[in-house]
Amino acid sequence: MWYLSRNHDETAIARPNEFIIDRKNPRYHLYFGFGIHRCMGNRLGEMQLRILWEEILKRFSHGEVVGQPERVLSNFVRGYSSLPVVLHA
Repeated sequence: MWYLSRNHDETAIARPNEFIIDRKNPRYHLYFGFGIHRCMGNRLGEMQLRILWEEILKRFSHGEVVGQPERVLSNFVRGYSSLPVVLHA
């Protein structure tokens, strides 16, 4: 399995290379695996992310990216090690 290829099938996910916060069918992804390879902590991870975003949205009106993102250099994950952001009340 090649983790970088997940969720990049344009026939299944529209504009797969873009971060779209209000994407339709947001749970249609493979980040936590699938079938017998499904991550046992996937529901906990989803719940933590939901609570995090609910609390951020309660406290701040908007966020602003103020610098260049730094990517993690890995064949295993496609993520960021740094993304400078300012949250505005």
